[in-house]
Amino acid sequence: MARILIAEDDPHIARVIALWLKRNGHEVMATDTGDKALAAMRANTPDLLVTDVNMPGMSGLQLLEAARAESLLRCKAIVLTSRCDQAEIAADSDKLGAIVHPKPFSPRQLTETIEIALKTTLDTTDTELAESMAVEGDLKSG
Repeated sequence: MARILIAEDDPHIARVIALWLKRNGHEVMATDTGDKALAAMRANTPDLLVTDVNMPGMSGLQLLEAARAESLLRCKAIVLTSRCDQAEIAADSDKLGAIVHPKPFSPRQLTETIEIALKTTLDTTDTELAESMAVEGDLKSG
């Protein structure tokens, strides 16, 4: 079981993510702004952050940058985006130790990405992460 913080300004999306994560045995906290998420992280360090990129005030990338600066995360984060400039977001996210997950998404796919991220420490290279994801895919298809 992991402690997961969701920073998502769309209440419907936040509820769906929280429901799926709770079904998988995780403890879930949710906020609707980056500022509230950072405060929640300071009070109770999560194992994983799932954040939207576009939120009022502090963006998801700014939140992730602040969390990394204060050492508030132990593993990769998940960044959700529906923006068309996903390549640029992916480059910025990669520097911050995050995995970009596009919107719209299947809750099952997001949950699988979250489970992989939880197994991935910040020391793990992107090659190791890609190999881990490939092995996960092989196990499911085989």
